[in-house]
Amino acid sequence: MSSIETLWIEGIRSFSHDKPVRLRFYKPVTVILGQNGAGKTTIIEALKYASCGELPPNCKQSFVHDPKIAGQSEVKAQVKMTFTDVRGDKLTAIRSMKATQRAKKIRN
Repeated sequence: MSSIETLWIEGIRSFSHDKPVRLRFYKPVTVILGQNGAGKTTIIEALKYASCGELPPNCKQSFVHDPKIAGQSEVKAQVKMTFTDVRGDKLTAIRSMKATQRAKKIRN
């Protein structure tokens, strides 16, 4: 049976772009608990993105941490999932993306 071992999230929604978060998954089950807005749904969406490459519905740009909030012109995001496949081989899936902030035009 395959199993997820770790998930690294960086620059996705409320997860900081400059401080990756590492989550470990334990057997037989891992429970995700937290306050509203703590990132529980983001963890599930990051798992789906890492495993299938599918972004959550209706959130092309908003999945990456907002560059305006970060005070940056560009934010790089990455999801890295380490897992064991059905043959027992350890694999890592890495997906990366970035969001950029457009420069404002100054009008005279």
